[in-house]
Amino acid sequence: MRSRVRCWRWRRGPLRRRSDVVEAWTVLVMGLVLFLGVPAAAAAAGIAVHARAEETARTATATRHRVTATLTSDAPPPVPAVGTVPLYDVPARWTTPDGAEHTGHARVAAGSRRGEHAAVWLDRNGRVAGAPPDAEDVALRTASAALAAGAATALAALLARHAVGHALDRRRLAAWEREWRRTGPEWGGWTA
Repeated sequence: MRSRVRCWRWRRGPLRRRSDVVEAWTVLVMGLVLFLGVPAAAAAAGIAVHARAEETARTATATRHRVTATLTSDAPPPVPAVGTVPLYDVPARWTTPDGAEHTGHARVAAGSRRGEHAAVWLDRNGRVAGAPPDAEDVALRTASAALAAGAATALAALLARHAVGHALDRRRLAAWEREWRRTGPEWGGWTA
């Protein structure tokens, strides 16, 4: 009995409306998009972003090198109420592999003292650059892209289903209104 109730929109009969068939197909397509399209979109986005992020990491690793800098100033003290230790750009001095002395800023944790050592990443031109992305950064970018693509696909499917359902409801209400105007006066003496 239950299977007959669930599938009533697919069965032929005098009470089945065209809007019921459209709604049934909409629900079926939305289900397919949710169960097949969302994982496919997430996988495609994850694969594409993963390949790009790995290439960016390889390029950055090949074009940057790490030197050890000596801080020439103290970093601001840590704030006790903050959960993580903030990072600050502090003046520092370092020697490049070719032996030249340079000064600039090193990003260090709050509370670092003058004379301590810190890692500084330099690009091919000897300018301070960020650390190259590591495997964790690549994984985070990949997961973020996959999650965003999956969520966007699911949201699009649900919004489309809502829009179709709303349009069908409006159409059904208009049909009911027309039908009531035609048959209403016969039922209660009401005239339009």
